[in-house]
Amino acid sequence: MTFVFPFLLGGLLLAGLPVLLHFLRRQQPKPLVFPAFLFLIQKERTNTRSLRLRHWLLLLLRMAIIALICLALARPRLLHESFGISREKPVAMVLIFDTTPSMDYKHGETTRLDLVKSRALELLEPLPDDCKVLILDAGDPSSFGREDWLPSLEKARQRIAGLTSRAHSVPIGAAVTEARRRFDALEDDKLPRFLCIFSDRTRPSWDVSAFAAHSADAPGTKVLYFDVGIETPADLAITQIEFPRGSEAFVQGEDIELRARVVATGQAVANTLIFQVGAREVRQAFDAEPGKPLNLTFRLSASEWKLAPGTHQAEFRFESAGDALAFNNRRFVTFAVQNQPRILVLADDVKKVERFTSYLRALLYDVDTKAVGAKVNYQDFDAVFLVGGAAPTDALWSSLQSYVESGRGLCVVPGGDEMSVPAYNSEPALKVLPARVIDKVTANPGSAWNIDANDLQHPFMHPFRSWIERGAPFLAMPRRARAYWEVAKSEDKSVTVPVEYDDDKGRPAVVERTFARSGKVLLLTTPLDQCDPPWNNYEERIAYFQFALPSLCAKRLVAPQSDARLNFTLGRDAPTLAQPAGLPKVTLNGPDAPAEIAFEKDRWNGDRLTRPGHYSVVGANPDTQTSRVLAQFSFNIAPEESDLTRVPKSEVEAVFGVGSVIAQDQHTPLLDTIADLWSEPIELFSLIMVLVLILLALEGVLANRFYRQAPADP
Repeated sequence: MTFVFPFLLGGLLLAGLPVLLHFLRRQQPKPLVFPAFLFLIQKERTNTRSLRLRHWLLLLLRMAIIALICLALARPRLLHESFGISREKPVAMVLIFDTTPSMDYKHGETTRLDLVKSRALELLEPLPDDCKVLILDAGDPSSFGREDWLPSLEKARQRIAGLTSRAHSVPIGAAVTEARRRFDALEDDKLPRFLCIFSDRTRPSWDVSAFAAHSADAPGTKVLYFDVGIETPADLAITQIEFPRGSEAFVQGEDIELRARVVATGQAVANTLIFQVGAREVRQAFDAEPGKPLNLTFRLSASEWKLAPGTHQAEFRFESAGDALAFNNRRFVTFAVQNQPRILVLADDVKKVERFTSYLRALLYDVDTKAVGAKVNYQDFDAVFLVGGAAPTDALWSSLQSYVESGRGLCVVPGGDEMSVPAYNSEPALKVLPARVIDKVTANPGSAWNIDANDLQHPFMHPFRSWIERGAPFLAMPRRARAYWEVAKSEDKSVTVPVEYDDDKGRPAVVERTFARSGKVLLLTTPLDQCDPPWNNYEERIAYFQFALPSLCAKRLVAPQSDARLNFTLGRDAPTLAQPAGLPKVTLNGPDAPAEIAFEKDRWNGDRLTRPGHYSVVGANPDTQTSRVLAQFSFNIAPEESDLTRVPKSEVEAVFGVGSVIAQDQHTPLLDTIADLWSEPIELFSLIMVLVLILLALEGVLANRFYRQAPADP
């Protein structure tokens, strides 16, 4: 029991007032002069009566009335003994807020996060100000170390009002672990402890592994999981943008292909997806069934769009985007258009390699053909093909050696019967070639590449992985070499054999040698120029192997112009940038206002960016008034953030206890939903006043009876 005004209990001393008044009013006997005997007897009875305390019951009743009035004025309250929240009893309370992107889901005009904040303020409103309150934003674990028990409820309200949703989710498990740690470190063991979690109970907010060590909550802590989620959410989302060929860079003139994944939740939706690059856009209508991802492919015609070399930023969006969750109605992508790599083809007779060079041009390489011995600056080219050289000179081999040692690529395709084996086995030649040529091998009906025995782990063979999935024609109809050069296998670790023939000895079909600074030399063992009679059937158009082989060689030899990533996921990965020389001022432009970049140890990391969209980094030199774009990239929210699947209630209660999940809506006050946990003290004032009234009535009856006037004696 507690009292609102305990100092008024001092009035209980007035309960002795009736006894005090009795003794103060006690009369002393008066002496009589010459009384008559009758009057003496009568006066003795009166004096005796006034000296005797006759009505004990009435005295006690009056004392009780005074005591009860003092007690009522002190406002006694009777507290429940149950584990509950009360406006009279301070508690230690940790509030955990789920700020995953799904908390921006709108129901009517209210987001889930807005509802969470209003419900948390309702919870704090009736609590006494001497409570201990800790606020944890589950989406920002880095802030846990800065959070502390707030000195007042007003500070807690201000902290709650400032909460915002995060662009990437962090499950609540880390925050729950931190809350338990704070409770363990709390010095006051007498305060009731409450852990209140506000979440929409979607999958991204729940991490089962985080609760593996906590099958039940810590003893002495009551967990309340306030569920503000929607049981049957409806949404349409662009969850992912993919590059089907696996690269974010395209060669100038190449068709640009992208794939968008659209997912409907809750109901079927008909809409139009718009892909926009600059001022131009492509539209594609679709019908999405709930729970069935839909892949929409967009292909930009290189000849029609004429995108210049450089980076380009595009956007995917819905034509009508009026659903309840806005963040997944748009998605951003950056891709690069690169200049066609330059390739030099050297041959004794350039006419014999015209067909071969046409294949390379069809593969979007900028090809230049020169005769062996012509004066050429090899450094102007990304790769060199020596095709059908009958007898390359030592000077040529020396020039090619310098070229590959500078980090470039060389492919050597020997000629037919006219080839001079000693010219390929000379000392300068063997400083370049990965193997020594032994002799010509004739196979009947011919030897094919042994793909079945190849593990496809060599980078030269990587394209076969996708070719096998797509069922490339030359795999069903293997191309065969009727004649080829046998080469000696080397024990040098810099020499590898990407693929062998399926003949009896497993002779190499392709041999590779690597040099310092990423230089590479490929040696093919069968000619690719026009021979009479043909050494192989690679030229037959029924299988298109004549394109596959030059493509394999060129991709292996030509270093990518830029291997920098252009698209990132918030909270998962980020770009890095080295401080540029000669550009002291570097500015980041993006969804927020431009901000100057501060480099740390000459590097900048974009892991602190929090909003999806297009970004660009611009370096400037105010002294020379020059500037240039250093990088462009895009950030998007992770695909799984659009997953609105609800975690089963039983799964949550298995961790926090039965009855811990408390559903919330926009209409029912929070205190009504936790009425069984809210223990308001019982006010005794009205009961005491009723008792006082009863006693006053009883006192009046007894007083009238005891002090009734006796009739006069005759």
